[in-house]
Amino acid sequence: MSKMNRYGNVAAAFTIVIALLVFSWLSVGADFPVFKYTSETLHRQLVPVEPYDNIAKLVSRFLWDNRAFDLTGQAFVIVASVVCCLALLKLGEEGH
Repeated sequence: MSKMNRYGNVAAAFTIVIALLVFSWLSVGADFPVFKYTSETLHRQLVPVEPYDNIAKLVSRFLWDNRAFDLTGQAFVIVASVVCCLALLKLGEEGH
């Protein structure tokens, strides 16, 4: 393996890690303007609340208050799928 090829792999990995860290920092620190349009009066019963008392409302509120966790997870899955697709398209070794 040549030096250029080895350093190229290290540079690509470093770039991906830096991009993930920057995206995570931006998604946690940024204020998402779409959330100001959500209405407290809009209530859809997705989970029956009879035996669970107030759990549906609490889970819904937690997910909306911590939306950055969900978006960071989605971004990680997308980046991981792109990396895996690129690995599948990589040129193979000549000896195999």
